[in-house]
Amino acid sequence: MTNNLNEKRSAAVVVAAIICAFAVALGGLTAALTVSIMRRVNNGPDNGTAQRLLIDAAADLNHSVSALRLCNEEEPARELVNTALVFAVRAETALECENGNVYDMREKEAFLNDVATVLHTKAPLESVEAAEKMYEFSKMFYDHVANGSEFSYHGELTESVGDDNGENADVSDEQKTAAIELISSALGTDSAEFIGGFGDRLEFNLERGGKSGYGIVEGERLVEFSFEHSGHGENGEHIDVEEAKRIALDCAEKCGFDGLDVFNVDAKGDYALVLLCRTIDGAMCRDECAAVAVTGGDAVALTAVKCGGDHTVPKVKVDEMQARRAAPNAAGAGILVSRVYGGRERVCYEYRYELDDGVHFVYVCAENGKQMQVK
Repeated sequence: MTNNLNEKRSAAVVVAAIICAFAVALGGLTAALTVSIMRRVNNGPDNGTAQRLLIDAAADLNHSVSALRLCNEEEPARELVNTALVFAVRAETALECENGNVYDMREKEAFLNDVATVLHTKAPLESVEAAEKMYEFSKMFYDHVANGSEFSYHGELTESVGDDNGENADVSDEQKTAAIELISSALGTDSAEFIGGFGDRLEFNLERGGKSGYGIVEGERLVEFSFEHSGHGENGEHIDVEEAKRIALDCAEKCGFDGLDVFNVDAKGDYALVLLCRTIDGAMCRDECAAVAVTGGDAVALTAVKCGGDHTVPKVKVDEMQARRAAPNAAGAGILVSRVYGGRERVCYEYRYELDDGVHFVYVCAENGKQMQVK
């Protein structure tokens, strides 16, 4: 399915929100990638270095998903899935460090985000089934970043509806009107211009208080939006963390995501990234966090594309005190979370470590008390 997104995008610089959910899903990368988001407009590293890293990561991602097509057993597939996921992260990080127009990078970011979603949430052999299509787009992505060829992506790796004629034939005026009303009510926008749709998502160019942005509506929810803003965490001001939590929760509810709890807050100067998720049977759904960026007393970006799935959380059999024995030198109690691991939902305790090289996480299974994963 094609659409007219490229024809109507404005040239305004908007801080993209897709990477927030992507970093949340992988764990341990949130703080580092948040810094790259905040510095994206003017303070990015040398583009030559970022471009070389992006080309290398794109080549390795292409090679990995190509090899994944040959797998017919779970273990080799799992190894290649993990390898490809690493290269998708590297490519996304390098892309975020470039100083290009954000709208020009939206489709590339969406592609990498969807690759990560497929690799992270599906069982290994299910990822094999999607490998052919991932390879098709990863090859085009590599040719684009290495040789400047055209690249177009509109959510083809995820389930979509619509006809093959493009032109958003399945999007009715009633759908557009309802989506605009949702956006206006949730964000207080001055205008919302429909620019295209892929799958059941409708995308709009937005204006609010003289700031440009974009928004994506899916069904009765505003699943993603972002506005240009001046918050960057380095101007000497300090955000009120409790107020940032309140703003984030209120924003999520207005966008259609009620019943969320604050999972984590990364605050720097006048900027805060608030992670929200549902709590089911006492466990916070770690893999489905919504991310809300707050600065200047307002929510300036949200991504909640993966928030709100169905869950069957296993029964907790090990208490936190016992689980902590498998988390070396843990500074405090672990948070009970649910995560998709090994193709099924698991319940575990998350322990956060702030080490010299950054933030790491240890996950201890709440069913058997053993280390399940370290990131």
